Amino acid sequence: QRRVHGIFIYTKMGLTFSRNVISLFGSVVLVRQNYAVMLHRFGKYERILKPGVNLKIPIVDKIAFVHDLREQCREIDTQVAITKDNVALRLDAILYYQIYDPYKASYGIERLEDAITALAQTSMRSEIGKLTLDKTFEERESLNHHIVTTIGAEVAAWGIKCIRYEIRDIEPPTNIKNSMILQAESERRKRANILKSEGERQASINVAEGERMSKKLIAEGSADAAIRIATASSSALSSIGNCISSEERKSAASFILADKYIAAYSRLGKNDNSLIIDTSPIK
Repeated sequence: QRRVHGIFIYTKMGLTFSRNVISLFGSVVLVRQNYAVMLHRFGKYERILKPGVNLKIPIVDKIAFVHDLREQCREIDTQVAITKDNVALRLDAILYYQIYDPYKASYGIERLEDAITALAQTSMRSEIGKLTLDKTFEERESLNHHIVTTIGAEVAAWGIKCIRYEIRDIEPPTNIKNSMILQAESERRKRANILKSEGERQASINVAEGERMSKKLIAEGSADAAIRIATASSSALSSIGNCISSEERKSAASFILADKYIAAYSRLGKNDNSLIIDTSPIK
């Protein structure tokens, strides 16, 4: 049993195998899809074995590195970073990367995975130091983008492409966390009070608007009734005037008015009231 670039390779009865590479009697090598195998001859790089069946010379040729060319997920352990306003945060994250050049990944850096992890940690601490505590929570997406850009520029020389970086958890100190909880509760109460006052204000406006419209409708109704009464009175007077235009009709009208005048006096006389009555004849 021996370890080749992080992968254990077992040898038994002329058959050398791992989960991704199989060597038959030291001369035939089977490589799985999306893997690259670096072959050394006399300790020097010879070629890259592609997926499928490959031949090599026993004893002379040896498998030096095995690379998985698929997208890889690397967990970044929890670490402490200091924000711009001197708050210590505990963060952990996940880095997604992919090897696109097996040659550079083999000979450009030693202990590739450890180097990527260390670079991701230092880049995250550097970016966190540029932001205040509030901005750290508000601009997480932008923070992830800046870290990806920083890491990508460094690992390109190692034949690696940084795909994305996700901060999984941000944990502030206990006292800061308690203050944030109280602040959030205060903000919720403030919003609730604002919404309540806005509702009461709108209700008052609606009541006042209803009363104004009611008074307006009543006034319009009264005005319309007065106009109708005046119109009717004018029409009645016009009709009466037309009817008494001749002398005979005037005499008849005077007689009717005198009769109603006498009837009204008779009703007034039934009450215990003192009345001053003009007894001059009706003209």
